[in-house]
Amino acid sequence: MPVTIRAARAEDAETIRAMIRHETLDPTSMKWPNFVIAEDTDASGAVQVVAIGQIKPLPGGHRELGSLIVVESHRGRGLAGQVIAALEANAPRPLYLLCETKREALYARYGYQPLSVWRAPVVLALKWLVPTVLWGWRGYSFRLMVKP
Repeated sequence: MPVTIRAARAEDAETIRAMIRHETLDPTSMKWPNFVIAEDTDASGAVQVVAIGQIKPLPGGHRELGSLIVVESHRGRGLAGQVIAALEANAPRPLYLLCETKREALYARYGYQPLSVWRAPVVLALKWLVPTVLWGWRGYSFRLMVKP
């Protein structure tokens, strides 16, 4: 069966939290109504959540695409693009995101462009600063991006 994408439901909240913890993503603003869920059904009929993502409302009326996760067994199948498309379908522009620099090419494929921290809304500039200070010394770098 093909993967189906749907709006998250209250019963998905723990699965969402567990996936975010497992991938060590930003655990703030994990409100299940902001998420979409991609589900796959295996040969036995068991349904598994294989991808998630959200559009987070931010102060100042800004919105951020975030918490995009595709489980390892389903990577390389275009699920990230399907989740992004589902999230963007009704989201106003511009849309912002913060990602590790190594993921920049992924988001560029879907129309996101690098954004200078100096041109970003203050809330996003501050959000960029925290991981940059905490993890930058370990060799991690982070990028702000925008889809106009």
